[in-house]
Amino acid sequence: MTYQEQQQLQERQPERIHFATIDQVYEDGVTLLFYGQSSPSQKRYQCNRFAVFHAGDRVFLAKDSGTYIVLFPIGAPKSSFHADTAGSADAADTAVTAEKAAQADRAEYAQQAGTAAQAEKADRLTTSRTVSLTGDVTASGSFSGASNLSMAATGVKAGMVKDQYSPSNRTIQFRVASSGKLQFKSSYYDSGSWYNMDGSRA
Repeated sequence: MTYQEQQQLQERQPERIHFATIDQVYEDGVTLLFYGQSSPSQKRYQCNRFAVFHAGDRVFLAKDSGTYIVLFPIGAPKSSFHADTAGSADAADTAVTAEKAAQADRAEYAQQAGTAAQAEKADRLTTSRTVSLTGDVTASGSFSGASNLSMAATGVKAGMVKDQYSPSNRTIQFRVASSGKLQFKSSYYDSGSWYNMDGSRA
């Protein structure tokens, strides 16, 4: 657009207008439908770069140097925001395609992080994981973060430590050694020594 064309458009724009509706959003500005006019402007007006604008938004204008600057959209208040393409979503309900949220390296505080590599504070995991115990005691359970995980031990080698004869008042003690192994000591035999769960001396 030539300088002369810009001047002609500027001459036809209404005076002392504070509100308008966005007609179209372009990379270099927006076109406006001023109140009282039936067709939108051809001129593209500069905007506040820290606000997000959409076609149909009612906006507040400020006049400067013979032209209008679009400052911000106006309307009903919002209690939360939806971040479509944000660099960081610190406290959003949902961040769809951001660097730090649904397709993100990190979502610091989101109610939902769809496919994030790391979510410090999320309601649950996107994919449930299986948690397993192995060794002298075995157990397995699925954990997603939706609720606490409780696992019943299914592979305790109790046959190695139970009294082989009739019930008695004998005692048995258990401990977890520094190596992580479960060990026992029984008054049934050699009460001064600790044994591994397979019966070998610790």
